[in-house]
Amino acid sequence: MQRIALSILCCLIMGAMLTGCWSRRELNDISIVVGISIDKQDGEYLLSAQVVIPEAVASKQGTGGGVSTSILQSTAPTMVEAIRKMVKTSPRYFYLSHLRVLVISEQVAREGVQDILDFFSRDSELRADFYILLAKGQRAEDILSVVTRLEKAQATKLFKSLEWNRRLTGETANVFLDELLADLTSAGKMAVLSGVEILGDTRQAEEIKNVQKSADYAHFKMTSIGVFKDDKLIGWLNESESRSYNYITGKIRGAVERVACPKKDTLDLRVNRIHSKLKANVVKGKPQGRVDLFIEADVSEVNCAINLDKPESLQALEKKLAEKLQASLKQVVRKAQKTYGSDIFGFGNAIHRANPKAWKKLSKHWKKEFVTMPVAISVQVKVRRTGTQSNSFINDIQKKKEQ
Repeated sequence: MQRIALSILCCLIMGAMLTGCWSRRELNDISIVVGISIDKQDGEYLLSAQVVIPEAVASKQGTGGGVSTSILQSTAPTMVEAIRKMVKTSPRYFYLSHLRVLVISEQVAREGVQDILDFFSRDSELRADFYILLAKGQRAEDILSVVTRLEKAQATKLFKSLEWNRRLTGETANVFLDELLADLTSAGKMAVLSGVEILGDTRQAEEIKNVQKSADYAHFKMTSIGVFKDDKLIGWLNESESRSYNYITGKIRGAVERVACPKKDTLDLRVNRIHSKLKANVVKGKPQGRVDLFIEADVSEVNCAINLDKPESLQALEKKLAEKLQASLKQVVRKAQKTYGSDIFGFGNAIHRANPKAWKKLSKHWKKEFVTMPVAISVQVKVRRTGTQSNSFINDIQKKKEQ
């Protein structure tokens, strides 16, 4: 009996060792795809894939005049067919596990994204941790073709730019594939995506001399947030509205807000702690929403004469910032309701959590109910610190002038 058990154990151990490399792929046999863009051309999808040139990335000087990536393209009615066509022009297997960004043109997004996303949700090699962006007013292939500074791969720079924008400005919607699919399939929330556009000469952007200039070079910028209704892009929020959207949904990590000083000029406050609570329920058969926002801020820059040693000065700043944020939050809610009729905040999901029975009735005509739903907004602000000094030297300069 012991001999049989020992034989079975040996077979199991040997089997585990034999299956370790059954699906391996050598680095020399694969093309690592870091970015994909999707456009429309002659009624078909134009798929552009940005692949890394290993020799250029490994080299300090790079190859081909400094270009470390290559763009491969194909057109087809579906994503799978487009990739199959692309493989015919490449000597290597397309490896998608390191995909960083998927850029969709505004034209494609306005026609609908459900068909193109089905492929990305099914492919077993794809991870869901890549960002999805919209090329605002431009072709998506142009975004991937920009020769960039600092990062060797444009897709990597796009990915990192989104990360830093979320931490510092709060004006982007950093959306992974699984988050986008959840919003597209939810009856209680509509989807949003960040927009990106090229600033400068788009023709120069594709040339290596673009990074050889110290100034006046073409580059891309995260601009605003695109609003969806079902799976179609229907409009845009501006930068201020995009930041307000992130305040409401609690997806903002940091921002800088400018407020007016008591007499003249302005003062900047750096927001570094945000707590947002979005609630909704049904009262007498009608939905009602509420947003409670609490933020902590530090004095970042003073461009006026103000005495920050006085508690009443800080309280006045807190009041002004709270009033400013309350107005901007109301504005973005009003725009979502009246202009777009799209619940991008997730009030429907909040009702579903709070009152599932009531949501079952409301979900059938939620789009109409959302447009007229009252939303109460409360903002509390606390200014914690004034930096390494309380009062600015501007106060001393003003006193000197008055003498």
